[in-house]
Amino acid sequence: MDHFTEYLKVFIAVFVLVNPLEGIPIYLARTQGMSNAQRLAIARTTSIAIAIILWVALALGHVVLQLLGISVGAFTLAGGIIIFLIALKMVLGPTGGDLGGSGPADGSFAIVPLAIPLLAGPGPISSVIVYASKGITGQGASLSDDLVLAGIILVVAVAAFLSLAVADPARRLLGDTGINVFTRIAGILVAAIALGLVHEGLGMLYPQLASSAP
Repeated sequence: MDHFTEYLKVFIAVFVLVNPLEGIPIYLARTQGMSNAQRLAIARTTSIAIAIILWVALALGHVVLQLLGISVGAFTLAGGIIIFLIALKMVLGPTGGDLGGSGPADGSFAIVPLAIPLLAGPGPISSVIVYASKGITGQGASLSDDLVLAGIILVVAVAAFLSLAVADPARRLLGDTGINVFTRIAGILVAAIALGLVHEGLGMLYPQLASSAP
């Protein structure tokens, strides 16, 4: 049961960081004039790209940390800070320009900018590397943890495909306001998870802090 809780927490973290609903506005804007078959092809390409990007982070992230001499504690702390900043953006709303433009386009946008950096951006990549490095349960990475994390990535990618495939009715049902509300609530959850990672990273780097905590 304890492990299930940890797995669920990781799933929630990765899912809300990818935040499939966030891709709906740019997806709708850039697929104007396309047929249903073309739209589904774009959604499928995007979901496959998300899975591949995060699987690569899962497979190579820990190796890269070792090659660069970066400790798991340091990356956990850095990843927590990055994820927290992204969570703040989710809660406060975007401040930059539209990544995707406003007009119709060919299918090349399915990977850039829709898959990366919009959906499988620094936040999901960092979270996958963190959990792959320290293990989902925090007891060190194991094969079972990697398999569970790979499965979580697959489920999140499928969720991204489904959200884009039903983008038109979803936007009519939720509206821009509904999507914004969901994004902000998700951002609060991500911020809490990110602070947990910051605390864990500090404990790894400075064990005396963890031992002196009440």
